[in-house]
Amino acid sequence: MKVTCKLPRTKKSWFSFGLILFVIALGNWPFIPLFNKPSIILGMPIMMVWSIFIIIFTTGTLWFVSKIKGFS
Repeated sequence: MKVTCKLPRTKKSWFSFGLILFVIALGNWPFIPLFNKPSIILGMPIMMVWSIFIIIFTTGTLWFVSKIKGFS
């Protein structure tokens, strides 16, 4: 079976694609060591605050992409 990949065609689609890749990059290895410290913010470790931020930012990004109809 031949595997194909469909790339974005419009500027809006490329912007949406780049935004989602940016969100994925924020949650991966290069940024994790920056927030893996034994400090407390609002009674929570920095890593937990970062994780909550990533969840909220991902949800907001996907909402924004669907609102502008970035992949249609």
